Amino acid sequence: MSFFQLVRREMHGSLPKLVFMSGLGGISNASILAAINAGVQDTSGGSKPGLWAAVLFLVALFLFFKTQQYVTITATAEIEAIIHKLRVRLMDMIRRSELLELEKIGRSRIVAAVTSDTAILTQASNMLAFTTQGAVLIFFVGLYVAYLSLAAFLLTVVIVSGAAVIFHYKNRRLAAQKGESAAWERRLFDRLTDFLNGFKEVRLNRARSNDLFADALDVSKTAANIKIRTQAETFRMIVTSQISMYVLLGAVVFIAPNLSDSLGGSSIAKTTTALLFVVGACFGLVQSIPILLNANAAADRIDRLEAALQSTLAGIEPREIAARPRFQTITLQNIVFRYTDRFSDTVFKIGPIDFTLHAGDLVFITGGNGSGKSTFLRVLAGLYPPDSGDIFLDGMRINDNNRDDYRALMSAIFFDYHLFQKLYGIEAAEPAELDRLLRQFRLDDKTALVDGEFRTLDLSGGQRRRLALIVSMLEKRPIMLLDEWTAEQDPEYRRKFYDELLPEMMQAGATIVVITHDDRYLDELHLPARRIRMDEGRIVDQRTMG
Repeated sequence: MSFFQLVRREMHGSLPKLVFMSGLGGISNASILAAINAGVQDTSGGSKPGLWAAVLFLVALFLFFKTQQYVTITATAEIEAIIHKLRVRLMDMIRRSELLELEKIGRSRIVAAVTSDTAILTQASNMLAFTTQGAVLIFFVGLYVAYLSLAAFLLTVVIVSGAAVIFHYKNRRLAAQKGESAAWERRLFDRLTDFLNGFKEVRLNRARSNDLFADALDVSKTAANIKIRTQAETFRMIVTSQISMYVLLGAVVFIAPNLSDSLGGSSIAKTTTALLFVVGACFGLVQSIPILLNANAAADRIDRLEAALQSTLAGIEPREIAARPRFQTITLQNIVFRYTDRFSDTVFKIGPIDFTLHAGDLVFITGGNGSGKSTFLRVLAGLYPPDSGDIFLDGMRINDNNRDDYRALMSAIFFDYHLFQKLYGIEAAEPAELDRLLRQFRLDDKTALVDGEFRTLDLSGGQRRRLALIVSMLEKRPIMLLDEWTAEQDPEYRRKFYDELLPEMMQAGATIVVITHDDRYLDELHLPARRIRMDEGRIVDQRTMG
């Protein structure tokens, strides 16, 4: 999809008026030329410029000023409104998409579309108006040239059409290069993310640091080389356009008089003056080509991302979540889930799994790394729909139409959890309860809720997990899923979690599923619970504790 197609699709109310005003601006620009030529013709005959030419000049100048002002302001406002609408629509699709589909699309592609690609569209907003005005100006000046000399007009058509054909051919090749360049820049974004998110691991391992830097260097160099080729081709196009315009002027001056006896000195002067307006407009159009090419590529990337997100939402209508404050039983029957890593093509699989969760249960899931614990937790949470098998909630089969209702039962802290600056979705949180929890988790001197936001999230890993647990407790959902919550806690807080926090949450009526490696604490636990061990994606052992 091109930038113009995107604008035409998204801009509704102001588009006809914007096109009309752009056209009027082009006509007024051509009228300024006609008035100047008329005045020059009067003075060349030995008389003073006619009043009508002066009036036409002033009226055309006034219209040009007004139309330019309207078009530039309106075009900017409309493009920004389109960008706002696109951002909101993309964010809405993202929040309603499935986790697996977002992982397939990739974070860098989404971030680039919402930030850098929309910024490119902003840069092209003024070009949209000037391009329309330039096209109108060229059309009317072309009619004026045809009126002055048919031979000059035909030469103009031949030379401009030839240049346009060359431009069209090269534009298609440039569009492909722009897309390739954007893909490599997204890869560079991924490498930068590796540096920032994996800084500790990179800093500790010089070999890893060197390899990652070498890979980032290769990616950056490749992206730069593609950009150099693209920019060089663009500049060659600009130079070619300039030469073609000069060829046009030369043809009118040196060739057209030999093709038409009626083309005298006065007509040549008028035609050349008119074509200078065309040359200026063409130069403006050519100089806008790099910006418009970038805008076309950005519009196409946004459109393809939107289509990819839309495909994940096909047939699912957004609706209000049904209130379900409690449940009795969740049953997983013969669940199988496969996941293919998009980078290594490695296939991960869990299942077949049979599992039942009753209200009030406390379940611990253990097993080695790569045994499928975290993937199983995501399937249980409804974030990964199983490839086969069924999930039942109190006898009701979970499908695409009611999965959001099922997920409304869950509050989760995954290993790669995220802390939000605000208590989104927890409008009924009591300040006194939050203060009590902050004191209980020894965070009251570290952060607090100020004007609806946490004063700071700059906390240690263990403190951040404690704050995440506080937020989950404030959600007051029936089921709490915890993935390695104690991983970054000191021994004191690990003991506190098993001896104080778990009994307190169980007493409040929570159903809790915990992934853990804390075998020593589990052996000393006196709460009634189930312990499940997973290996190679399957449940290989279950036993009752306490």
